[in-house]
Amino acid sequence: MLTTTLTTALAALLLPFSSASPIAVRQDNTTTTTPPTNQTSCGATSFGNFSWALSAFDYHASYIYTNPAHQNSWGYVNFNLTNPAIGPSVTTVCSASSNQLNDFFYGTVQYTCINTPAGVKSDVGKTKFDFNRPTGELRFNQSWTCRDGDPKYPTTFTGYAAVKLHLNCTEARWQNRSWKQGQIYSTRDVRCSPVNLSVDPKEMTAMA
Repeated sequence: MLTTTLTTALAALLLPFSSASPIAVRQDNTTTTTPPTNQTSCGATSFGNFSWALSAFDYHASYIYTNPAHQNSWGYVNFNLTNPAIGPSVTTVCSASSNQLNDFFYGTVQYTCINTPAGVKSDVGKTKFDFNRPTGELRFNQSWTCRDGDPKYPTTFTGYAAVKLHLNCTEARWQNRSWKQGQIYSTRDVRCSPVNLSVDPKEMTAMA
């Protein structure tokens, strides 16, 4: 009898490590969505020409004056992220609100995003972001895990990004000319057109 021995070789690619925040730990009850066979593998995509798809970035603000000297004003940021290594089955939704006058967001507070669909575990880990309205800079970091190599030793990636957004915004103002105590004195609404773009990582780490 002729016995054929098949030998499988596994090539390990490593990105340069750098000092970065600890990589998120995947929970034991996390399940993995297997990508279609015609797609590039999670690991190959992560090590390759990787970029996030950022969609529907929205900044808007509402300034409400109850009298000439008092206002109740808020700013809002919303956007979605899709990780090409994981695929479109998981969307990361990022939202924040602030009443820190006058531009609300100054890049000093970090917000945590959520993964959707709600209740579905995936290999996308934590995503956090901050936004600086005066400069237009959006920064975020995200971790994700690839299991298409040795299943005993999955690779966890963490990517860091910073992008300057050029927002196209309009303002609408209204003032109550016959204002009386207890009425709204004036309003100012800021609305910006949604932004969609690809975002390359500024830095990436990998840990197996």
